Amino acid sequence: MPQWLINFGNWLLGILKTMANTIFTMAKDVFFFAFEQIMILITFVLDGMGALFQGLDITQYLTMIPPGTAWVMQQIGLGQALTMIVSAITIRLFLQLVPFTRLGS
Repeated sequence: MPQWLINFGNWLLGILKTMANTIFTMAKDVFFFAFEQIMILITFVLDGMGALFQGLDITQYLTMIPPGTAWVMQQIGLGQALTMIVSAITIRLFLQLVPFTRLGS
């Protein structure tokens, strides 16, 4: 077998390997770009929901409790905790409205 044919085959094999690696790298980049865009969208939505519930502070409505208890509730972050819980329940309810899912699951 002539040497130039073997060299040509090795050269063609090298090009095919390089093309396969490049296509694999491109596919990874597209996946990571899409994932990053989805995470940016989720961050934007969650920031908006945080601003929506920012004014919700349960301690301002509970004026009948003693001042010491109110101070402890404020120090442990009860208002922020309730905001997170309400946000999580709201997100869960919205996710349940996705087609082909049951409202009880």
